Amino acid sequence: MENYKKNLKMLQDGHVYSKEMEHDACGVGLIASTEGKKSRKVVEYGINALKAVWHRGAVDADGKTGDGAGIHIEIPSDFFAEKIEITGHNHDGSEICVGMIFLPRNNYEAQENARTIFESELTKSNFSIYGWRQVPVNPKVLGEKANLTRPEITQILFKHNDKNLTEKELERKIYESRRKIEKEAIKNAIKDFYICSLSSKSIIYKGMFLAESISDFYEDLKDERFISRFAIFHQRFSTNTAPSWDLAQPFRAIAHNGEINTLKGNFNWMKVHEQQMDSPLFDDMENLKPVIPPGSSDSASLDSVFELLNISGHSAPLAKLMLIPDAWSKKSKTLPKDHLQLFNFLNSTMEPWDGPAAIAATDNEWAIVATDRNGLRPMRYTITKDKILCAGSETGMVEIDEKKIVKKGRLGPGEIIGVRIAKGKVFTNKDIKDYLAKEFKHFNNQIIDLDKKFPIKNEKSIFSGEELKKRQHAFGYSLEDLELILHPMAEDGKEAIGSMGDDTPLAVLSDRYRPLYHFFRQNFSQVTNPPIDSLRENKVMSLKTRFGNLGNILDFTNLTKENIYVLDSPILSNSQLEKFINFFGQNSKTIDCTFSKEENLEGAIERIQRDAEISVRQGLTQLVLSDKNISNERLPIPMLLSVGAVNTYLIKKN
Repeated sequence: MENYKKNLKMLQDGHVYSKEMEHDACGVGLIASTEGKKSRKVVEYGINALKAVWHRGAVDADGKTGDGAGIHIEIPSDFFAEKIEITGHNHDGSEICVGMIFLPRNNYEAQENARTIFESELTKSNFSIYGWRQVPVNPKVLGEKANLTRPEITQILFKHNDKNLTEKELERKIYESRRKIEKEAIKNAIKDFYICSLSSKSIIYKGMFLAESISDFYEDLKDERFISRFAIFHQRFSTNTAPSWDLAQPFRAIAHNGEINTLKGNFNWMKVHEQQMDSPLFDDMENLKPVIPPGSSDSASLDSVFELLNISGHSAPLAKLMLIPDAWSKKSKTLPKDHLQLFNFLNSTMEPWDGPAAIAATDNEWAIVATDRNGLRPMRYTITKDKILCAGSETGMVEIDEKKIVKKGRLGPGEIIGVRIAKGKVFTNKDIKDYLAKEFKHFNNQIIDLDKKFPIKNEKSIFSGEELKKRQHAFGYSLEDLELILHPMAEDGKEAIGSMGDDTPLAVLSDRYRPLYHFFRQNFSQVTNPPIDSLRENKVMSLKTRFGNLGNILDFTNLTKENIYVLDSPILSNSQLEKFINFFGQNSKTIDCTFSKEENLEGAIERIQRDAEISVRQGLTQLVLSDKNISNERLPIPMLLSVGAVNTYLIKKN
């Protein structure tokens, strides 16, 4: 510590150090017992670690308002048993269920409505309510903005009347009840209502205070009876959404450092998966939809899907590999074969939520930390002789005697380390993937590699000369595109690299013809320069394309009755396309995506949608949308428009 201070002083004196440089990203981490015993030390380490990463959050001009900090721990039974006695009830030894709830502070009518909805839904689901508890807080530690937006913070204490329910069954009942309560609150337009946690296993304390103020604001956390086998903590540095009390982390399953750059696509794909979701574990699947509540941030959206997978029986490590997969390739010489088979299967079930991302997560059976395939968010860990795993955004979050350290290191891209909470056993990255690979070994039989079936042979071009030029012109290829972009790609196998700047006007403002594709732009900083290259960056990127994989993500044994087809690239050669259509034979339908001068564009799109619906209702599973029939009489509908129209239409029709 003395050396650190000396070095810091030298940097400050040399005008190299700048305090602003410290505010770089969220602080996230996990403290877990590696012997399966609840202790006060785990909670205190978690609080101290959160306070140590204060510099990773933003601070408002008032100096006291943060943009979110919190801690996720197990429910301290002795503490809440006493609170039940205060309500006038006797605790009969059954599992204590606790909800941590934000209510609108200055709207008493809305508060009562929210409480009524809560009590009504819980009672309908065979729960008994002990009572409500006002959470003691110290608003003096808050900044002006945090205090102005501060919700009424309350807890509900309850139990389930069926004592024969297993722990997992009880959590599922609570989860389904929470989803019904949330939907009912939206229906009744109750604003500023949020359920931080509702569980028989764990509880979350969070808010818009500075990280160092968490135990001053929430007086509960100072109680010695607050013991736990894990503590997940998070200090938020807001990137894509404005700070608010409900968007502070941790969320119910994860705490996340980074951004999800594929968010809009993930949200839309989840809408598609919702149609196939089915599980006998839940009373009514409609209670769980939409899986991602409206208005969720990227982290909250990821959390919602992660939590659903956990509740339906997929463990935290499995959910991580489904949602935030490893970088892998069938050609890899370093990855074990069974790991490759595992990744191949899991990547065929869900679309990746691509970060940068580092997460700490729990399903109340596992507590894990992990990174995404790029490894662009740091995650370091330490395992000690006194049976503690500390993992987080940086080292030194908890002061540990070097002599007590058994092992320390950092997670590489895509790696996981975790603890089986009840057993208290540490599982390394290899342990976890070996365990899962063994469990899901037999699921690879449904995956068919079409590249092996359709090798490129006897390739012939269909158009040349004048006919080719006409089509290039019709589809918006200029001479500049052909010479400066396509020519070097064809000749050297390299992506063309232009200047750093782009002075091309937005398509909507351009006075030249611009194809529909040019009207679409990335939402925020997802840009690399030079372009991402799937050949030279194949360790983290591939063009692998799957279809037939929209099965039931909640139940792998009934994932899909159909085969899952895989292609190494979304681009087919002419000979491959022909073989492709012949392979599916009568199970596919080609829909004409051109229109005549007599038929307007809107009418043509409606025709395509109708043809698609009829084909699907007839049981066909492959639709081929083709603009091949263009001529002097027939104009092409932009394929982006055709695919989007069919996709959204079929989703609406379920």
